[in-house]
Amino acid sequence: MARTPLVAIGALLVIAGGAAAGYGVTRKATGGLSPQASEAMGSSIAQLDGDVKAARASVKERAATFASLLPVQAAVSTDASTAKDMLVRGELQFSPQAGEVIELGQVTGDKAETLLIQPEGAMHSPHASKAGSYADLMGDKVVITEVAQVTPKEARDGLTGYVMVVRPLDLKPAIDRLVGAGVAGTIEANGEKRTIGSPAPNAAMQTQAIPSLPEMKVIVAVPPKTGGMNMPLAAGGGGLAALGLILLVVGLVAKPAGTAAAAAAAAGTQAPSLGTAATQMSQPGMYATGTPSPVAPSGPIAATDLGPGAMIGRWEIIKRLGSGGMADVYLARAKGEAGFEKTVAVKVMHPHLARMSRAVDHFLDEARLAARIAHPNVVAIQDLGKIGNDYVIVMEYVDGVDLERLLTSARTAQRLVPIDVALGIMCRICDGLNAAHKCLAADGTPLNIVHRDVKSANVLVSKQGGVKVVDFGIAKAAQQGHNTIAGETKGTPSMMAPEQRVGEAVDVRADVYSVAAVAYEILTGHAVNLDLAALAHLGVENWPHLPPPSSLRAQLPAELDGVLLKAMSFERDKRPADCAALEATFEQIMKQYSLTASDKDIARWVQSEVALLSSSQPDAYSQTVAP
Repeated sequence: MARTPLVAIGALLVIAGGAAAGYGVTRKATGGLSPQASEAMGSSIAQLDGDVKAARASVKERAATFASLLPVQAAVSTDASTAKDMLVRGELQFSPQAGEVIELGQVTGDKAETLLIQPEGAMHSPHASKAGSYADLMGDKVVITEVAQVTPKEARDGLTGYVMVVRPLDLKPAIDRLVGAGVAGTIEANGEKRTIGSPAPNAAMQTQAIPSLPEMKVIVAVPPKTGGMNMPLAAGGGGLAALGLILLVVGLVAKPAGTAAAAAAAAGTQAPSLGTAATQMSQPGMYATGTPSPVAPSGPIAATDLGPGAMIGRWEIIKRLGSGGMADVYLARAKGEAGFEKTVAVKVMHPHLARMSRAVDHFLDEARLAARIAHPNVVAIQDLGKIGNDYVIVMEYVDGVDLERLLTSARTAQRLVPIDVALGIMCRICDGLNAAHKCLAADGTPLNIVHRDVKSANVLVSKQGGVKVVDFGIAKAAQQGHNTIAGETKGTPSMMAPEQRVGEAVDVRADVYSVAAVAYEILTGHAVNLDLAALAHLGVENWPHLPPPSSLRAQLPAELDGVLLKAMSFERDKRPADCAALEATFEQIMKQYSLTASDKDIARWVQSEVALLSSSQPDAYSQTVAP
C-alpha cells in the first residue's frame, strides 16, 4: 500500500477513536450535592466555626476571671447560704450575659455541691466540678461550657472549688440556610442528633467536621450520581485510536530510502543517529515533576481543603497550628525552584469575616503594622495577599510554644521560673515592644504603634531561646485603615491598663502596664486579673491590689516590688515612660544581683518545660498564634 493512504487512514482513525474515547471518559455524572448546596454547607460551617471559636474564647476568659477573684476564692470555702449573702452584698460580681448561666460550687473528695447559680433557678450542668471545655447539642442550640478550678482562700484538706460559665449558641440560622439550599442530614455531637430537612432513605452520607468543635459533625445526605463514564465507548474509541496510530507510524516510516540523508545533505547538516533527540526547554510557567501547581489566583480557599498537602498560593500546608476568632493559622512550607523550601506560618482569615469591611481592615492593619517592625524580638511578616475572596498573612514560623502554656504548666506543677530566665525574657519582650513603639513610616514620621494586647499568650519562645512578640491584630497606630470607635474596648481585660479598659485614648504606657503584669506572673508564679470592671468595688487606692512580689517568692530582689507595682500604677503618669525605661530597670537589677540570661539559658528552661508539657499534651510543642 502507498505511504499517503496509510497516513490519511491512520490519522482519521486516531481522530475518530480519540473523540469517542474522550467523550466516554469525560461524560459527566449527574447527581451529588448541587453547587448551591455545597456553597451553603461551606458558608454555614465557616460561620458556625467562627461563632463557636468566639463563644469558647469568651466563656474561657470569663471562667478564668471569676476563678482568680478573691471573693470567689473565699466563697468556695463557705456554704450555699453564705455564698448567697455575698452575692446580695455585692461581694460576688456575677452578672450573667443574655442566655448565660454562671455556677459556683465546692468539691470535697468525690462529692460536688452547688453553692450558687445565676440566674436563680437555671438548669444545672452535668459538667459541674469537672474542669475543662465542653460542647453539647440541645435541640437547635449548641451549649458551650467552661469549668475552671478555684483554689479556696482558706485551704482545707480535700476541698477545692469550681466556677462554671455556660453559654448557648443558636444553630437555627445555619440550619435554615442549609434547608433552604436543599441540604438534608443531621448535626451530631456526643450521641445527640438534630435532623436537617428530610434525608432520603439509604442515601449516601458525607461527614463534615467543624474545625473548632471536633466533637460535633454535620452529616449530609448526598444524592446518588447517575450516568458518568461510558466504559464500552471509551474502550472502543481507545482501540480504534490505537489502530490508527499504528497505521500512521507505518505510513510515516515507510518512506523512500535515503530521503532523510539526502535532505540532510542538501541542508548541509548531519541526520541525527538512532537513540538521540533534541532537548526541549521547559516553557515559562511550567513546574518541575512532582511540584504541585499553586492555587489559581481566582480560586477561593476552602476551609475543608486545608489539610496536609493542600496549597495556599505557593505555600503547602503541613498542619494546622491553631485557631482564633478572626483566623486560622497553619504551618506551611514555601515551594521554590531547585528544591528550595522554607517553613512559614500562614494566617487565613475566616471566610465569613472577609465579607465584613471592618474585620478586613483590622486584619490588613495587623500585617501592615507588623511588617514595618524589623526586630529579632518581633515575629516577622513576610507576605500579605488575597487569594480569591480570602485574605492571608504569611509570618515567620517560631519553632516553639507560647509563654502562657509554659507558665500555666509550671504553675499547675508548682514549678517556678528561674529568676534570671524570667528577667531575661522580660528584657527581650521590652526590647521588641520598644522597637514597635519607635517604628517609623516610609516617609520617616512616627507610627506611634501601641500593641494593646500584651500578654503571655502573645509571646512565643523558641527551642533556641528566642523570644518574640506576636499578634498586632488590635494595635493602635497613627496611620491605619480603620479607627477605633469611641468607647470601644479591645484587648484582654485581665491584663489591660485602666484607661484602655474604659475606652480612653492610649499610648505606649498602656503596653508598659501590661508588660509589668506579665512580669508579675512569670516572676511570682501567680496569675493576675487586673480587670477594672472586676475590681471596681475595691476602689483606686492601693491599685493594682496585688501583694508585693517578694512576699510571694522570697528569693526575688526586693527592688522588683516597687518596679512592678509602679509600672502597674492606676495613673499612667506614674509609670515608666516607655518599655525601654522598664527594660533598663530590669537590666540594672540583673547587674546588681549578677544575674544573666543568654539565649542558651532560656532555651534550656524552655526545653525542660516542653518535655514535661509534652508528656501530658503531645501537640503542645508547636507555634501558637492568637489569630
